[in-house]
Amino acid sequence: MLESGKPIERQLSSRQTHGYQIRLVQGQHATVSLEQRGIDVVVELLGTDNELITEFDGEIRNQGKETIAFVADTTGAYMLVVKAKLKGVPAGFYEIRVTETRAATDDDRSLQEARKLQTQFARLHRVGKYDEARPLVERALAIAERVLGADHVYVALLIAGLGNSYHAKVDNAKAKPLYERAFAILEKEFGPDHPQTAYVTNRLGLAYHNTNDVATADKLFNRALEVSEKHLGPEHPQVALCLQDLGELHDDRGDTAKAEQLFQRALTIAEKTLGTEDSLLAVVLNNLGVHYLERRDYERAEQFLQRSLAVREKLFGPEHLDLANVLQNLGVIARERKDYAKAENYYLRALSIREKGVGTEHRDVAANLINIANLYRAKGDYAKSLEIHLRSLKILERTAGPFQWVTVVSLGNIARTYAAMGDLANAIKFQSRVDAALETGIALNLVIGSERQKRAFLDTVSSRTDRAISLNMQLAPGSAEASTQAALVLLQRKGRLLDAMTDTLAAVRQHSDTQDRNLLDQLNETTTQLARLVLNGPQKMSPEEHQKAVKDLEEKKEKLEAEISRDSAEFRAQSQPITLEAVQAAIPTGAALVEFAAYRPFDPKAESTSEAYGETRYVAYVVRRQGAPQGKDLGEAKVIDGAVDALRQALRDPSRRDARELARSLDEKVMQPVRALVGNATQLLVSPDGALNLIPFEALVDEQERYLIERYSFAYLTSGRDLLRMQVARASKSKSLVIANPSFGEPVTEQIAKTNAVRKPTTPNDRRRSVTAARDLSEVYFASLGGTAQEARSIHTLFPDAHLLTGEQATESTLKQVAAPRVLHIATHGFFLQNTVGAAATNVQVATRGIDANTKIENPLLRSGLALAGANLRTGNNDDGILTALEASGLNLWGTKLVVLSACDTGLGEVRNGEGVYGLRRAFVLAGAESLVMSLWPASDYSTRELMTKYYKNLKQEMGRGAALRQVQLDMLKRNKQLHPFYWANFIQSGEWANLDGKR
Repeated sequence: MLESGKPIERQLSSRQTHGYQIRLVQGQHATVSLEQRGIDVVVELLGTDNELITEFDGEIRNQGKETIAFVADTTGAYMLVVKAKLKGVPAGFYEIRVTETRAATDDDRSLQEARKLQTQFARLHRVGKYDEARPLVERALAIAERVLGADHVYVALLIAGLGNSYHAKVDNAKAKPLYERAFAILEKEFGPDHPQTAYVTNRLGLAYHNTNDVATADKLFNRALEVSEKHLGPEHPQVALCLQDLGELHDDRGDTAKAEQLFQRALTIAEKTLGTEDSLLAVVLNNLGVHYLERRDYERAEQFLQRSLAVREKLFGPEHLDLANVLQNLGVIARERKDYAKAENYYLRALSIREKGVGTEHRDVAANLINIANLYRAKGDYAKSLEIHLRSLKILERTAGPFQWVTVVSLGNIARTYAAMGDLANAIKFQSRVDAALETGIALNLVIGSERQKRAFLDTVSSRTDRAISLNMQLAPGSAEASTQAALVLLQRKGRLLDAMTDTLAAVRQHSDTQDRNLLDQLNETTTQLARLVLNGPQKMSPEEHQKAVKDLEEKKEKLEAEISRDSAEFRAQSQPITLEAVQAAIPTGAALVEFAAYRPFDPKAESTSEAYGETRYVAYVVRRQGAPQGKDLGEAKVIDGAVDALRQALRDPSRRDARELARSLDEKVMQPVRALVGNATQLLVSPDGALNLIPFEALVDEQERYLIERYSFAYLTSGRDLLRMQVARASKSKSLVIANPSFGEPVTEQIAKTNAVRKPTTPNDRRRSVTAARDLSEVYFASLGGTAQEARSIHTLFPDAHLLTGEQATESTLKQVAAPRVLHIATHGFFLQNTVGAAATNVQVATRGIDANTKIENPLLRSGLALAGANLRTGNNDDGILTALEASGLNLWGTKLVVLSACDTGLGEVRNGEGVYGLRRAFVLAGAESLVMSLWPASDYSTRELMTKYYKNLKQEMGRGAALRQVQLDMLKRNKQLHPFYWANFIQSGEWANLDGKR
C-alpha cells in the first residue's frame, strides 16, 4: 500500500512485477513519483475494476524520475504495476512515493483522458491497427495542446506518435512535417543531447531518407545513434532502431558490408531486450533477408524472411499490410529459383494486401507490380510485362517522383523489356531517362560518406552503366543516339569516386573554418598512424591485437572522412551538371578524346538478371569537338589484358627483342580500331580503363611500324570530365620545391656486408631501381641515388627560385608541410608492394623496415609510396622516411601546377575498372595536383637524369607540360631509332598539358 510520506525502495529484475495499491476517493487527484536507479521501468495504472487505465513511461533512461499523475473516477483502491521495460537487463533499484493528493481540476481530467487515448493508441499501433489507432492519438493531441500549449514536451511526443501512424501507412508527406514539429519542440526543451530528442531525430532521418535526401538522413541517423548510445547504453531497443534505420541507408547506398554489421547488431539487441515477438525484430529479420537476397544467398535469405513472416503473422494476422514486403521478397527468391508459380502466389498475395491497405495508386503497389511484370518477362510474355510495367510507372510518376530508386528501377525494366522486344527506339528513350534520373541520385549520394562508402554506392550503379553501353554496342551499334547516350554515361560516371573525394578535400581546404581544419589534421594524423601500424607490422603485439588496432584506426579514418564529407557538402552542392556539350567545348581543335571502358554485355532476354551479364569486354568512345561520339567494341578484356601484360614485361626489360612485335599486337587490338574514328586528330586525350592504365600508348606501334608518339601527342585523363575541372584556375601558394637524393640510411644488421655486396652504390651506368617492387617492405632496400643530386642541381639552375632539399633534409615531415608549391619534383625511389601473402622473394633479409611477410595489406594506397630520408631505418616514429600513397593524398597541393615523380614504378598501383589506378597517381590527384609526370617501370639512373634535365629545359622555354616530355622522348628516338622503349617511354604525363603559365 502506498501512503503519503512513506517512500518505498526496492530492487527489481527484468522478470519481476511489483504492485502497489493507493486508495482514493472519487474526484481526487494523486501524483506519485518513481525514481529509477539503474533500471528503466514502465508503470501501469489499473482501475478499481482491475482494468488498465493508462501507462506511464516518460523517462526512457534507467536513471531519472517517472511521474504518475491520475484522477480517481470512482472511490476505491487503484493499482500501480511496476515492471522492467526491457527483457534480459540487469536488476536495478527504484524508489516510489506519493508526493501529492488533492482535488482534481478540469485540466487534470482532460489530461487523464489524453493519456488514456494515448495508451489505447499505442496498443492498437503495436498490433498494426493503424487506421483504428490514428483518431485516438489525434484526439489526445487536441486535448494536450488545449491544456498544455502547443510547445509542451508531452505534446511533442504525441505529435511524434501521429507521425509514426502516417509512416506506418507509408504516407511520408504527412509524417515528415509532424516529425519536424516534434523535433523542434524537443530540441528546444531538452536540447539535442537527450534520448527523447534522439528518438525523434531518428524518425526525422527516416522521413528524409524516404525523400532521397541521403545527406540529411545520414546526418540525422548518426546523431540519433550517438546520443542514444551515450544515454541509453549500447544494448537498448532505441539503439537497435537507430542501427536498423542506418543499416537501411547503407544498404540502399550499396554499402552492404556496413549494413550487415548494423543489422546483425540490431538483431542481437532486439532478441535480447524485446523477445521473439516484436515488430522491430520482424523489420530487422526482413532486412537481413533482403541483404542475403541481394548477395544471392537464397537459403539464408529465405530463413530470415520466413522468420520475419512468422513474427508478423503472429502479431498482426495473415492479411496485414506489414506482411506485404516480406511476401514480395520471398517472391523474388522463388523467381530467381525459377519457381514461377510460387513467385506469382507470393506476389499476388502481397499485391492484394497492399491494395486493400493503401489503395491501388500507392508507390508500394507500383513496386509490387514491377515484380509481377518481371515475372511475365521471365516467362517470355513481353506484351503483358510491358503493360504492367507502364501501369507501375504511371503510379510512380505521381507518387514517388523521377529520382527515387524505385522509379529508376521501373524505367530500367521498361527499357529492358523494349530491348527484348526489339523496339530499340523506345529502349533508347527509356534508357536515357534511367541515366538522367540516376545521375541525380549519384550526385545526391556522393556528397556524404567515406571513400569506401562512396565506392560501395557506385558499385551498385555500375551494372546500369553496362546496360547503357550494351544497348549501343550489342543492339544498336549504328545508332548515333545510343552512342551519344553511352558516351555521356561514361563521361558522367567514370572516375566519379576520385572526383567526389577530390572535391571534398578541396572544399575543406578552400572553405574550412578552424573546426574543419582540425578534422583534416585529425584525418592526416590518423592516416599516418595507420600507415605506420600496417607497414611496421605487429612488433610486440599479438597478431590479433595488431589486427584489432588496424581495424580501429580504419574505422576512425572512415568516420573522419564521413564527417568531413557532411561538413563540406554545402560547398559542393552547386556543382554544375556534366553534359556532352560542355566536354566537347573543352576539347581543343585538332584533338580527340578517347574514352576507354571495361563493360559487361547485358542480354535483355535473359530470364533473370543474375544470368544477363556476360564476360567483360573493352569499348572505346571517341569524342571530337563537333559531331556525335562514336563507339567501337574492342573485344574480350581477358585477351586484351593478356596482351597488355605481355607488353609490360617486354617494356621493363631492355634485353627483350620482342617489344615492338608485342606493341604492334596490342595496337591492333586497341588503337587500330580507334584510329578510324579519330580522323585527322593529332592530339589524343586518352582516358584508359582497366589494365590499359598501365601502358604508355606512345610506345604502341602502328601499321607503318611507327611508334604512336611519332603520330600523336598524348595526355592522360582519369575521365574526359577532367577537361571541365581544368577550366578552373588554381593559384600556387609557394615557390617550387625539389626533393632529391634523400639519405636513406644504412641498416645496422649482421647482413649489411652481404647487402652492400648485392646493392652497390649507383653509378651513371647503374639502373635506378634497387628492390622496390615486392610483397612487403621486408623485401625492400633503397640504395643510394647519387645521380638524383645532379638532377636536382640541373633543375635548380634552370629554376633558381626553387627550394632544394637533399640528403637528411629530404624528410617525410618536411614534404607533409608543403603548401601548394608551383612545381613539386621528387627524385627518389618509389615502391609498390604486391598484394600477395607468402615467403620473401629474396634471400637478402634487411632488418631496416618491413612488415610481417605473412601480413596482407588490403588497401593499395598503403602498398605504394616514396622513400625519403631515413627510409632504411626502423625509427618507430611518424617521420620514418616512408610516404605511402595514402599519406600523400593528404598533402596540400591545391594550386600545384606540376608534380614530377622521378622515381621507379610511381604510375603503378591496383587497377579498378571505372576508377583508374589506386596508387601514387591517384594520391597526388586527391592532393590537388593539376598535372603529374610518373613512371611505369624502373629505369636507369643515368637516362632518367638526362630525360628530366631536358624536360625542365623545355618547360623553361614555355613548352607545355605534355609537349615538353614528348619532345625529349622524340629526341631520344631521333638519336637512336632502335632505342628500346625501356629507356624513353617509361614516363607519362597525366592531367593538364598546358605550360606552367596555363597556355596551351
